[in-house]
Amino acid sequence: MPRLIVEGHGAVDVDPGVSLLEACEDAGLPMDSDCGGCAACNACRVTVLDGADALTPQGLEEGPFLDAPDQRLGCQARLVGGIVRVRLDPGLA
Repeated sequence: MPRLIVEGHGAVDVDPGVSLLEACEDAGLPMDSDCGGCAACNACRVTVLDGADALTPQGLEEGPFLDAPDQRLGCQARLVGGIVRVRLDPGLA
């Protein structure tokens, strides 16, 4: 079962295929989503500190919202296994 660790906020075990945003929402962890998870903002942006290989590959829709190669949108990155550690890194609205 995949495990998500959000730096400074805790950890949660989730089912495979769940997005980082869904995992945080379900666990009450503070990840924002101004667009409702449609990859139209960067409020759910995170920096992946460890375990990037345990996430689905970056999609084309994410690129315009990312400033660094280790960033992902929480609404698009899905956990596929292992342990992922992230830091919340929301962009400007």
